[in-house]
Amino acid sequence: MELAQRVHTNLVHYNQWNDVAIESTSMGPVLRGTPPDKLDGRDDLILQEWVVPKQVTDQTVSVTQINQWFEAIATVAKSRPARVTMAIEGADGTIVYYFVHDGVTKPRQN
Repeated sequence: MELAQRVHTNLVHYNQWNDVAIESTSMGPVLRGTPPDKLDGRDDLILQEWVVPKQVTDQTVSVTQINQWFEAIATVAKSRPARVTMAIEGADGTIVYYFVHDGVTKPRQN
C-alpha cells in the first residue's frame, strides 16, 4: 500500500477525519480533509487541513522543499494555507503528525 493511502486510512479510521481525499500535486500526493475538532486551540474554526506524507527515512527536509509544498498546495487549493501537517510514518508503521507553518508563528503559551 502506498504511503499516502496509509496516511489516508489513519486519518479516516484512527483520527476520524471527514472528507479525506488524496490530491496530486507537483510535489507528489498530499491529503486534504476535515478533522473532527480544532487541531490547535488558537484556531477560530474547524477548517480543511492539508497533510504531506513523509517516510521516517526521509531524514532531511529543507526550507526550499517546505516552500514547494505550500506552493503546490496553493495550486490545488487556490490559496496558500497558513500551515500544513507533515505525517511521518515510522519503521513500525506508526504515523505521527507535526504542524509546519508558513512563516514565523508566535509560540503557544501552555
